[in-house]
Amino acid sequence: MLLVTGVDLFAFCCLFFIASYLFYIIYYAVGLYELNPFKRPKPVIGKERLLLEQHIPFIKELPVYEQEKFFKRVAWFVAKKHFIFHGKFIDKHELKLLIGGAGVLLTLGMRNHKYIRSIHKIIVYPSNYYSTINKKHHVGEYNAGLKLLVFASDRLKKGFEIEGDNLNLAIHEFGHALYFETSGRTSWEALRFQWGFRKLLQFQKEEIVIKYLRDYAATNPFEFFSVLLEHFFETPRELNRELPSVYEVLVKMLNTNYG
Repeated sequence: MLLVTGVDLFAFCCLFFIASYLFYIIYYAVGLYELNPFKRPKPVIGKERLLLEQHIPFIKELPVYEQEKFFKRVAWFVAKKHFIFHGKFIDKHELKLLIGGAGVLLTLGMRNHKYIRSIHKIIVYPSNYYSTINKKHHVGEYNAGLKLLVFASDRLKKGFEIEGDNLNLAIHEFGHALYFETSGRTSWEALRFQWGFRKLLQFQKEEIVIKYLRDYAATNPFEFFSVLLEHFFETPRELNRELPSVYEVLVKMLNTNYG
């Protein structure tokens, strides 16, 4: 007859706790780095494609194979990234598609398109929110330390609805994330991106550039770059015409040409 003592029961409970904790750590790490096999991307089809084409007109200008690559990457982003919605939303999936579309747009010319090092969570609020990190109200932000993107959905959607105003919150914040994604990497495209970033800073104080961009671009080098990205993707031909040297650097660092 098997006799279970209190010591045996305690040892079993300890082993069970340790095993459960290790399983949780592994599961969390797998999810954190977008390797979870249970989260499989669902193809972007039908109305989802139409929504993205409507809000991101450049998709229609891409060759068919590039369009398919775009939609495939958006599907991956929506499935693998961890989204948190604070408040009541009836358009969560639409917002995920728009956010994913903006992120993919910036990296369409790159092999590394997953933002694994730079984005672990994406938080969405209905409108402007109070940031407990810097004690201010915001409509969007990127936190490199927490690897976190935050958006106010009303401003996010407005950035896609008004075409050609060079104000796109999603593109702007993804620009910050992309810098930190490439920083410290030794791949050719990461080095090319970082070279381009440094090269762009040489134009930051030129009078023609200052007059062309909105005042917020003068805040710091990171805002300067993100504002340039808004111009690059919203009005590429105009940017190429007015600031051809700046446009050429962006084309090389992103390996993408829309102008």
